[in-house]
Amino acid sequence: MLRPLLAACAAVLLAAPAAVAQPPQKPQQPPRAQAAKTNAPPSSMKTAGERTQAALQAHPAARPEDVGSIPALTAALYDVISGPAGRARDWQRFRSLFYPGAQMVPVRRAKPGAAGPGIAPITPNDYATWGEDFFKTHAFYEKETHRQVAGYGDLVNVLSAYEIRESSDGPVTARGVNSLQLVFDGQRWWVLNIAWTDEKTAGTPVPKDFARKE
Repeated sequence: MLRPLLAACAAVLLAAPAAVAQPPQKPQQPPRAQAAKTNAPPSSMKTAGERTQAALQAHPAARPEDVGSIPALTAALYDVISGPAGRARDWQRFRSLFYPGAQMVPVRRAKPGAAGPGIAPITPNDYATWGEDFFKTHAFYEKETHRQVAGYGDLVNVLSAYEIRESSDGPVTARGVNSLQLVFDGQRWWVLNIAWTDEKTAGTPVPKDFARKE
């Protein structure tokens, strides 16, 4: 689009006397084009970046020992929600593990005739609000039994098998698998998303190697 404009300017300069030749003026944009530029919607990517930056600045600081490695991050996730009934969980520590915009997704099949979906994503804040009330009267201990890690670059997927008990040394009341999407930003590890399901929903025991045929 620039070549015809430059050629036209050159022709005018060659035809004019050297003494009165003036540098070409930048063509004025039509009023409509100016108005369109002024009223153009902001870039969605730019807006998302600004929103995320603001969220990061307001984010609770993580303990360095919680986010320095994949094993440390997964251990912190289990530790921060585990404990006896009536003991307040450290929800600021919990929130510090998640990147802004992260989701937590319990995966279960909706029962026939159920009013709501079986898969309903929530936010870490939603979980903290629920947990603050639940753990007042319920003991809960979640422990990792084994994990499988796969990834590329700074993006890692972790399948982390877990057991749940109602006391630290009590019988297992549930088993399942957490699917964690983690990312390293050059300084620390973050949880991008978590999805989980249990043996009851899966209809099969938690495997040792997570192998599954398509």
